[in-house]
Amino acid sequence: MRIVYYTSATTGAGRLVTGMAIGNALLRKGVPHRYTIVHSSPLGHLVGDFDNERVPIETERDLSPARYRKSVLYRTLLRLKPDLLLVNHQWFMIQGFIREIPGKKIYLSDQAYDHHFRVPLPAGEIAFDPEPYERVIAIEPFESAVPMERIEPVILKNRDEILPRETALERLRLDGSKPVALYALSGHPDYFERYREKYAYLDSEYDVVRTTTFREGLFPAVDYFNAIDLVVCGAGYNQVWESVYFGKKAIFEILDVNFSDQPARLEAAAGYRFDVNGADQLVEIIGGA
Repeated sequence: MRIVYYTSATTGAGRLVTGMAIGNALLRKGVPHRYTIVHSSPLGHLVGDFDNERVPIETERDLSPARYRKSVLYRTLLRLKPDLLLVNHQWFMIQGFIREIPGKKIYLSDQAYDHHFRVPLPAGEIAFDPEPYERVIAIEPFESAVPMERIEPVILKNRDEILPRETALERLRLDGSKPVALYALSGHPDYFERYREKYAYLDSEYDVVRTTTFREGLFPAVDYFNAIDLVVCGAGYNQVWESVYFGKKAIFEILDVNFSDQPARLEAAAGYRFDVNGADQLVEIIGGA
């Protein structure tokens, strides 16, 4: 089965991580497949052994009915000939030609404002059309004007797949005599420095590991969670739900994002617990697609 995961991922690595989580689940479940992540992120090197193709961000003119057949995105997806196309977030880029892409389609939505599903353009507003999709699936708990079924959050690694505590401490060059705090601010290049002074006090209480995806830091940081006592991070999708899944004490910073309500995500996450990785649930769905 040829499976293509398409997303935006224009600055950070968050949506790439979701694609990697799905790739890990496909391997874990032994599904015969050829998997490709198609994205626009400058951080594609982080996906490791997964096939990935970076496409440019193209305009509504590039993707208009008169011109989309010449677009890089259209030609890339058509060349990959997916038996299954997974679309995360970026529905509006492909809506004009999605019916021409072979195979079944599944739309995956993290938490998004309702206005994300209606895009004003000079030629007129376009609204999300669920009809081309076999399934429209929310990958975290939230309410939406778009009807969706829901699975649990998609997590990069299962609990038994990350490093044991002693191995993680050794790789971090720590002896475990003090609690360990992970300061991990990514999403945008300036977040790491913006909050650094605010959390300088942690040095008196913890061995602090500071990392960001925009430098040569820990990736994936979740591999080290068995050695981490406190996580300081943004309230993005992966940071929040990884912290919940692994039961980590966490301090979340509300960051500037365009399409989601991070306070609403934190409200939904308060007291929420889950043991089944949504990536594994999705692969079960793929197996029956």
